[in-house]
Amino acid sequence: MTAQFALRPARKSDAAEIALLVNIAVHGSIGPGWAQDKRAAGTYDPLEVGRLDMMREDTEFNWRSATMAEANGEIAGMLLGYRKADEREAVPDTVWAPMRPIEELEAEANGRWFISMVGVHKTWRGKGVGSVLLDHADAQARATQANGQALIVEDANEGARRLYESRGFAVTASRPMLPFPGTPQHGTDWLLMVKE
Repeated sequence: MTAQFALRPARKSDAAEIALLVNIAVHGSIGPGWAQDKRAAGTYDPLEVGRLDMMREDTEFNWRSATMAEANGEIAGMLLGYRKADEREAVPDTVWAPMRPIEELEAEANGRWFISMVGVHKTWRGKGVGSVLLDHADAQARATQANGQALIVEDANEGARRLYESRGFAVTASRPMLPFPGTPQHGTDWLLMVKE
């Protein structure tokens, strides 16, 4: 039996929770980057830098693009996604090297509703929260008249790939991974998966 989840738009006060779920979604690989950020000076945890990132207003990758899934009085998971512009966006030369292949793949998602992150707390995995969040992504794609959906996943994340394939996503492009400092690399390629 699948648990009942309530979805709601994120609030600015959810920024720390969103940052935590972003780090969970990427298997801890963004935390070391936050730790090396100059804004980490004086903090006791790199999550504080992630919280600041989630409160930014100059990018789509922030709290306004998140949807929270709640159950039993707690946050179970989060979807961070947005409608990409119809025109392909250029990847700036200043993008941090480990992020460049990801940014290049995201640039190929123009015109689609882009699922940037799906993060689920460990105690809620396997209970249907990911499917509920992906259903919400389907609804958002329709509501924004997107040309389908897109997401990026590690080639080694077989469980996530199976879930996405079962929902109609297929690999359309890939880029070799560049290591994030201080984080073990689990795969060799980033994969762009698209659902028409």
